[in-house]
Amino acid sequence: MSVAPRPPARPRPRGPREERSRRIRWWHYLLAATGLLLLVGAAYASYVIWFSVTHVRTTYARVSGYVVSVSAKDDTRVRRLLVRTGDQVKKGDVLALLDNASLEAEVERAKASLQAKESALSRAEADLELTIRETATSIEQAEAELEASRARLSQAEADMQMQARTQTDEVKRAQAELAGAKARLAQLEAGPRPQEIEEARANLASAESQLARATAVLRRMEKLQKEGAVSEQSLDTARTDRDVAQAAVSSWRQKLSLLQAGSRPEDVEAARQAVAAADAALALAQAGTYQGVMKTQQVATRAAESRQAAAGLKSAHSQQRAVALKEQDVLAQRAAVAEAKAALDAAKARLSDAELRSTENGIVVVGRGISIHEGEVVTKGMPIVTVVSTEQPFWITGSVSELYVSRVKDNQPVIIHIDAYRGRTFRGKVTRVGGATDFSTEDSPWALKQVPIKVAFDTQGLQGQLKPGMTCRVWIDVRD
Repeated sequence: MSVAPRPPARPRPRGPREERSRRIRWWHYLLAATGLLLLVGAAYASYVIWFSVTHVRTTYARVSGYVVSVSAKDDTRVRRLLVRTGDQVKKGDVLALLDNASLEAEVERAKASLQAKESALSRAEADLELTIRETATSIEQAEAELEASRARLSQAEADMQMQARTQTDEVKRAQAELAGAKARLAQLEAGPRPQEIEEARANLASAESQLARATAVLRRMEKLQKEGAVSEQSLDTARTDRDVAQAAVSSWRQKLSLLQAGSRPEDVEAARQAVAAADAALALAQAGTYQGVMKTQQVATRAAESRQAAAGLKSAHSQQRAVALKEQDVLAQRAAVAEAKAALDAAKARLSDAELRSTENGIVVVGRGISIHEGEVVTKGMPIVTVVSTEQPFWITGSVSELYVSRVKDNQPVIIHIDAYRGRTFRGKVTRVGGATDFSTEDSPWALKQVPIKVAFDTQGLQGQLKPGMTCRVWIDVRD
């Protein structure tokens, strides 16, 4: 069974009492909201008054950073700019290229000069080495020649002394032989003396007596031997004694005969020839003085050779002066090479200066299209590209009116609002208060002056986003 839908209920008309009660509630709400707004306004006004009393606001506050400007070291032309404002760069990146044609030519000239001076140094060193070897060889040869000449001089002096001693001995020996030959000749010419004849006769008689005894003994021994009384050896001994006695008798008879006959003419003549020969030998020995003179002259010659060798050694040592001059030349050439190397290094450094490189990791704040253009001539020290470092901390520079500067001190906390980052609050502290007024906004002598200050702040979360020159508002807490 279906149920028919119920028609919607009609609103009940309000009565006068309900309408009046509703109006009273809306007035209450309005009064409550107004009261709340007044309360909030009063609180905000109180906070503003309190904040203005406890804080000092800076003027002309700007974000600042560590800015590095690269420039040319000499007047030159910009060949090419490689970065634009806002580009991120790293330390060592090339920012711009300068005209380097003349610098490259200078490097080539410096290389050619260095090569020429190195060649001159090599020649000087080779000449020095050759001179040293030649000098050493000359000195060695001169020393050897001096030693040899001294040895020859010593030998010549020894020969001269030996010749003198030999000559003296030969003269003495020749004189003794001559004296003996003369004595022999005189003896032969004078003949034997009677005493010698009588002595020879006595010796002959003695020998004959001994011969007679020896003959008698031999006969007796022969007889006894036949009888077997003596041995054959004893018989031989007796025969030997008899033969010796016979020889002695024969010898003394001949001598006595010679003495009685006197000197033979041929013996006298031989003795005379012996005297003449001894006289000639003495003359020859005495003539050896010429050889002594020759030896003396030889000694003088050797002495002269020794002096000449000593002079040669002195001359060889004097060549060491040439070695010293060569060494000075080598030192000068080395100094020239060092100077050429320094010139080449300087030229290379100037050539490398034609490549302007960043010295910091950072952001280009002034680059191509701002002030310098490719092909433009720049002067020495003129900034070409400016980079703000992202590694060095940023800071804020501003100024404080001279009315409040007495309340501002170092290390006071600050509140920072950067216009580019609305809704974010940064904290920092005062790091430096200027010692003199800086400027004023009015050109009147009665206008208030401004004192510069520096504020350090925490940039965490803003790496690579902050730009030098950004405006900001800074309040300094001066309660302490």
